[in-house]
Amino acid sequence: MRLRTRVLVAVAVIGLGALAGAVAGERTRGDHAAADSFLDRYTEVLRLVADHAPLKTELDELVYSSLDGMVSLLDPHTNFLHPDAFNQMRERQQGSFHGIGVIISLRGGKVTVITPIEGTPAARLGLRAGDIIEAVDGDSTENLDLDDVAKRLRGPEGSKVTITISRPGLAKPLDLTIERAKVPTDSVRYAFVLGGDTAYVRVADFTRNTGAEVLRAVERLQKDGATRLLLDLRDNPGGIVDSAVEIAGLVLQPGQQVFSTKGRTADSFQDYRAERDGLHFAGPVVVLVNRGSASAAEIVAGAIQDHDRGLLVGEVTFGKGVVQTIYPVRDAGLALTTAKYYTPSGRCIQRDFDSYFTYVRHAESDTPAAATPAPEMPAGEVFFTDSGRKVYGGGGIVPDRDVRLAEYSERVVRLLGQSAFFQFAVTHLVDKPNKATAAREFAVTPEVLKAFRDRVVQEKWLPAEEIDAALADPIERRDIELGIHAEVMNAGVGLAAGYRVLTAADEQIQAGLTLFDEAAQLHAKAKAMSSTTQASRRLAR
Repeated sequence: MRLRTRVLVAVAVIGLGALAGAVAGERTRGDHAAADSFLDRYTEVLRLVADHAPLKTELDELVYSSLDGMVSLLDPHTNFLHPDAFNQMRERQQGSFHGIGVIISLRGGKVTVITPIEGTPAARLGLRAGDIIEAVDGDSTENLDLDDVAKRLRGPEGSKVTITISRPGLAKPLDLTIERAKVPTDSVRYAFVLGGDTAYVRVADFTRNTGAEVLRAVERLQKDGATRLLLDLRDNPGGIVDSAVEIAGLVLQPGQQVFSTKGRTADSFQDYRAERDGLHFAGPVVVLVNRGSASAAEIVAGAIQDHDRGLLVGEVTFGKGVVQTIYPVRDAGLALTTAKYYTPSGRCIQRDFDSYFTYVRHAESDTPAAATPAPEMPAGEVFFTDSGRKVYGGGGIVPDRDVRLAEYSERVVRLLGQSAFFQFAVTHLVDKPNKATAAREFAVTPEVLKAFRDRVVQEKWLPAEEIDAALADPIERRDIELGIHAEVMNAGVGLAAGYRVLTAADEQIQAGLTLFDEAAQLHAKAKAMSSTTQASRRLAR
């Protein structure tokens, strides 16, 4: 009788499943038929506008604008990717593009080389920091924005572009013809040892290469003596989640959950776990986050916090916890929100976006720079980490230590805005035969400060009384000294060398360096509780 009952139940379940599938199929076919009926109306309106509108508008502009309007009804992150944007997105995800290999910026209103990228055509031809790109293929850059110049410098691999540069010390502008090649866009912007034993790794975004880049960086820094990891995810907008799983797996235990997804369709329910092979960093971990940390960056931060693997320092993250599925649409694409991200404790990362204005502004707090515990009762549902600590969902990831960066004074901001430090550094190094050696031996002496002060007055970057007042203020003087030193290192050695100088005044980095003992104790407590739980389960059997 029992066997017959089981068979009947099984048949009933199979029948219900088949019926549900048939109903779902009918619903899908019905939705497609309804969409097709609207396409007829859309085509008719498009033809009427094209034929009778008083001003002629290209069809692609009409179609793309209508698609932009359609997806804007869904959520802030769903968007139609026009062909140019779709190609740029694919380049970012692949971690490379084709061009000459320079980082450029507007300095003093001029398109200026900040640094050539190592191993690229620009570096091999000797382009240097401070070179001004006056023209590209004979067209002046004076009235072009940076995006336009960047597009002109990029092109198919093996094609050539001619740039005209001016440089301090050159009597007249110089024409250089450069063959474009593959240019890597590294996710790991900076990776070096701080304080003799801390591996500092800053990850700019998540591309297909990010996991391998972080792994190589950590392995190299361990060989240099690092036993602790300071992972900087500030201003990281996210990217490919598989790379986030790889990075989380670097510090989590094999098999631990990194995150899960839940959506409207059955295939949107997914569970992602740390890999069981490869390098696993065993030392204490501190993670830096801020309002610009989003999506995949929040996945990594949330997993580390939920498993008590390390401490989070900085500001509440952005709160972008939606799965973006990219659907190619011929030469364009659709980035469609299909699910939401959940941390291992069950927290939803996504902030409320009922108010679009509030969502995109994500108002800043005026809390001064200081290392303080996270708020005891922030808004949001309560969840618990592996060791039982409270964490909160529905509004980004709340750090364990709330630390804000101090603001520059108005005078220092004006110097930065006029590229005063950069221009002074380039001039300082112009006559040095070995710029790298000169930069490494550089120190901000009273003589250097006097020369800088005189240049500021000469160039009218600040009036004499204002630069004198800035140099008389201890904090402003420190910021000026760091600005000069960093730009000399940028111009002579590279951006990583200049950035390393600035870490001394970075409140979030400095706070993170003091928390490794606490991070180690937290990790040990979580491991002990996990071992006790596993032992209890074995005894219960």
